[in-house]
Amino acid sequence: MDKWFSEYPDIKKKENIMNKTWVSAFGFIILTVTAVVWAAPVPDTGLTKCYDVVGSVITCPSSGQDYYGQDSNYSINPMSYTKLDDSGKALPDSATSWSMVKDNVTGLIWEMKTNKDGVKNYNDPHDADNTYSWYDSSPATNGGWEGIPGNGTDTEEFIKALNDAHYGGYSDWRLPAIKELAYIINYGISSPGPMIDSEYFPNTQQNFYWSSTAFSLGSGAAWGVRFNEGKGSYNGKGYSTYVRAVRGEQPGSLGNLAIRSFDAVDSGLMDDTSTAVGGYTDNGDGTVTDTSTGLMWQQATPSMTWWLALVYCEGLNLGGYMDWRMPTIKELLSLVDFSHTNPSINTNHFPNTNIFTDYWSSTANTNKPDSAWGVSFDYGDHNGDLNKSANYYVRAVRGGQAPAPPTPDIKANGRDGQITVSFGTPVSITASLAPGNGNGKLADWWLAFSSPAGWYSLNSYGWTSGINLLTQYPLFSISPVEIYSSTLPVGDYAFYFLVDMSTNGIVDSPFYYDIVQLHVVN
Repeated sequence: MDKWFSEYPDIKKKENIMNKTWVSAFGFIILTVTAVVWAAPVPDTGLTKCYDVVGSVITCPSSGQDYYGQDSNYSINPMSYTKLDDSGKALPDSATSWSMVKDNVTGLIWEMKTNKDGVKNYNDPHDADNTYSWYDSSPATNGGWEGIPGNGTDTEEFIKALNDAHYGGYSDWRLPAIKELAYIINYGISSPGPMIDSEYFPNTQQNFYWSSTAFSLGSGAAWGVRFNEGKGSYNGKGYSTYVRAVRGEQPGSLGNLAIRSFDAVDSGLMDDTSTAVGGYTDNGDGTVTDTSTGLMWQQATPSMTWWLALVYCEGLNLGGYMDWRMPTIKELLSLVDFSHTNPSINTNHFPNTNIFTDYWSSTANTNKPDSAWGVSFDYGDHNGDLNKSANYYVRAVRGGQAPAPPTPDIKANGRDGQITVSFGTPVSITASLAPGNGNGKLADWWLAFSSPAGWYSLNSYGWTSGINLLTQYPLFSISPVEIYSSTLPVGDYAFYFLVDMSTNGIVDSPFYYDIVQLHVVN
């Protein structure tokens, strides 16, 4: 490293300035970022009306009144979307033309469909009329059978076409997992819909859309969502139907995923087996916390009518909390483990789950409002046909609001992402941090970069070879500050800044990081 710095004294000089300015002032230095949050909050359902047990629309009640506690009484993580242009830049809601849609709750980016004219055009993978058979050549994800290949008409070829074209500037498009697909359903829209926000997702067919989730009971089927009904169901893989691509961090089921988030895994910065903010925690008091969603769940599950279930959940005093409620259909769906059947739920944390009946949600069926939506934990299917006067099981929930995470931010020459500059062009890097709800909480801080000379990290001795902990220090607010201003030799550079909230000297969840890449050319 010293030899490399001796060849490029401007970098060594700037490194000394950075140490003096940041390390002496704060005990550490911050370089690169725009936060990535690994928790996946569950979006709201979109339902705004309230109903009684016979299906009549009523004024939404206040706390303590009859029928209080149904879906529309709570607005947790309201559905929110942003239109994006073909380079991923945000557009105003008034935009009449856009290429992609970002879900502001989950962070996922969705494909835009076009040309809904009743005529298929496989030369255009975005054509809303195209249908595809389900095909996945990977044994690791296809559930035991790859499905039915086509000649440009199967799901794998559809995804390949998007990635080969670098649609939106990306090559990591994929089929959505079943939960991801279900989370964009708008349950406030009546059948036949389509039950989705058409302001952001025009040209959606009133039909079944494939997910990437294979049906675990038999290799010949895969899950999908019927946007004409809002139901999650499965079809034979040879069935030719619609598909919409997605990109973004992939928990597989929006929770409990292993992360190989950047090549620092192989350099030692991150353990290959570290997990996202995911998994269940048994609190030892009859409650379980799902750290992938922020929801706390009741373990015991009594059986009763929908109205009594509302009363029961609102009056529950459990684990020292009295803010329990009946879950929405999307929250209830978040518990399903689609990799198993009979039951399709984690039995270690939710023992004695009844697989022979459905579980209530607080979400009424707008098309049949004397019924409500529910989930069956035999296969994980969900439907809106649970008559409110019948007895079904209920599992209370609390929490789930999307936290305000630490939000580091990095810009190179005033821009995010991958930057290309000519040799000799000054590079200015500015960094800032918003601590969110983590303000004052102790964290591990990591600063590392890859260069033509290898990996280096910053610690109390300056930049040193390898990956080493920078410091343990409480999170706090840092306004944008220029931390580097000089030229760089020709080559590729990637600066990483990461804070992880498990202060044990290794990178594990929960953590928040970002990367800025610099490509210096002659």
